[in-house]
Amino acid sequence: MPNWHPMIVHFPIALLTLSVVVDLGALLTGHRGWHRMAYALVIAGTLGAAAAVISGNDAAVPHRDSSLAEVVAEHEDFATAVLITFLATSLGRLPLFLRSRHGWPLNLWIVLAFLGCGLLWLTSLHGGELVYEHGIGVQVQGQGES
Repeated sequence: MPNWHPMIVHFPIALLTLSVVVDLGALLTGHRGWHRMAYALVIAGTLGAAAAVISGNDAAVPHRDSSLAEVVAEHEDFATAVLITFLATSLGRLPLFLRSRHGWPLNLWIVLAFLGCGLLWLTSLHGGELVYEHGIGVQVQGQGES
């Protein structure tokens, strides 16, 4: 069965980061309509994050009893925290989106998403460490996955 995680994981990273950038742009420029685009990006990114967590958990199974189990578990914990943070952001913003409301409640959700991007960054660092320092998921030509 193929490892889908590397093909999926970069989409939520880009979409969730871009959602915060668009929200900040809306706040700085006063273009309130941009918040609708940011919300669409949060939803797409959260769905992508769910797919990344599911595929990552599946890809981690062979490594649960290895010497890298602790590093893998840390990466999974950060990824789960990212998913929960953006799931809360997506659901919390839904009433504001439906009523086209702005102001301090929206700003609080934007702050949470900004903090979620910090978690996303830490998750990405741990994932990069697994690939580039420990070789998880890297295939050497002529050999199986290591």
